[in-house]
Amino acid sequence: MENEPIPKPEKKKTWIGIVVVVVVIVLIGSFIGLDYNHLFPSSTSQVLYVYPGVSGPANSNHLLGGCVVAIAANGSSPAASEQLVAYLLTPSVQAGFEVHTGFIPVDNGSYTASPSTAVPLIYQSSNATADVTYYTSMSTADGSYINSVISAFEASYPNIKVTTSLVPASSIVTEVQAEQQSSSHNQNIVMTIDNLDVGTLFYEGYLADLTSSARLITQDAGTIPTVSNLTNYETHVFGGIYFFTQLVNIPLVWMDWTAMTNAGITSAPTTYTQLFNDAKVLYDKYGIGEVNFQGHGGSSTATELYQWFVQFGGNPMTFNSTGDIAAMEYLYNLTPYLSPDTATSYWITYTGLASNSYSMMYYQWPGSVNLTALSMKPYNSSDTALNESLAALKGGVFLRDPVVWIGQWQIYMDNAWTQIVIDHATTSYSSIPSILSSENHAMFNYLNNTTNPTGLKLYGHSVAEEYENGYFQPVSV
Repeated sequence: MENEPIPKPEKKKTWIGIVVVVVVIVLIGSFIGLDYNHLFPSSTSQVLYVYPGVSGPANSNHLLGGCVVAIAANGSSPAASEQLVAYLLTPSVQAGFEVHTGFIPVDNGSYTASPSTAVPLIYQSSNATADVTYYTSMSTADGSYINSVISAFEASYPNIKVTTSLVPASSIVTEVQAEQQSSSHNQNIVMTIDNLDVGTLFYEGYLADLTSSARLITQDAGTIPTVSNLTNYETHVFGGIYFFTQLVNIPLVWMDWTAMTNAGITSAPTTYTQLFNDAKVLYDKYGIGEVNFQGHGGSSTATELYQWFVQFGGNPMTFNSTGDIAAMEYLYNLTPYLSPDTATSYWITYTGLASNSYSMMYYQWPGSVNLTALSMKPYNSSDTALNESLAALKGGVFLRDPVVWIGQWQIYMDNAWTQIVIDHATTSYSSIPSILSSENHAMFNYLNNTTNPTGLKLYGHSVAEEYENGYFQPVSV
């Protein structure tokens, strides 16, 4: 989300941890929060685990975060833009992005001993020189690597000149809108953009339909099947393929395994019932909530809840389906066992895991975890957060429907979270359905009544009715 971009791992710092088991060991220094000295003598090491998390009552699919790649409509040389997209999606480039930015490749070829590096030839060497503007909403800290990728591309395709601009996703939307509304809207534009912000441009008709060229652009056979299925499903949801998943971040569960085993827990929870029981065991052992949640409010909280609702079989866009209510009822019961840090935690706050403020971070995005700050490094090539992310990807994925009004939806979801969980002491369990229905009505009224500065309705009654009937829902396969 624009207000809280998922941070990237810092580079070029010295690793000081020693890794064991699944991912890491962290050497204990001074503790913040709870006093665990009676549990962990100074000569003992603290073990941190990471894994995909539990399966919900309905499914175990994981929410995809990160960026998609798309092309603006009406470009004068669409093949030149498609050539750049094909290059960005090839396994070797994907693998490089993982190393330098922390985002997960969507192509299995990136994980093989000899990945395919062939790029499909779309723009011929005999074609005239074309200029392409490439916008990316990735962090400016990743600029040097992105520029090196573009330089390598230009060396391979000397008749395609690329101008790169690293700007926030909202600025990409503004730039493309302005270009598309100009009198000579024929600029070649490729964009790597947050998967939600792309929705504004799609619904405004400013993205090129890539359906006919999709097979050529993504011809490598190593793309993770669930990601390929998701791309194909775009045709069903949006009437064509307008963007490709490019850079993936997927939420995982991070655990202080030392604290958990000292509480008598011998295996990671695999169901929500086990998670609840473990949360109670941890509370009984340490006298404080040990399960942390991104619950400070804002887009990170709404994003976290989106996955919970889907795993409970709900449609989070509507707030009050049976599965939505069940998810919030579960979280209401879990609230006494949530860490006090929950009220302030979001995408960039996770270090309490290593400093003993809590024992479980449920969930956290690997792309936001600076392993260096936690004194971590990988144990070996088979036991890493990257491979746990790959396992989650293979298990099933979904996208939030990138509707233009997703920001308003997040406000209403945060309202529900605040009333049910943050204000837990003054909210009754029986009021949960009515609270969620109230947010559903608020969303309906927003779509039905909101106008632009000239008084024209932005969405209107037909969109509001589609919303109420469940037309907008997770893009899932």
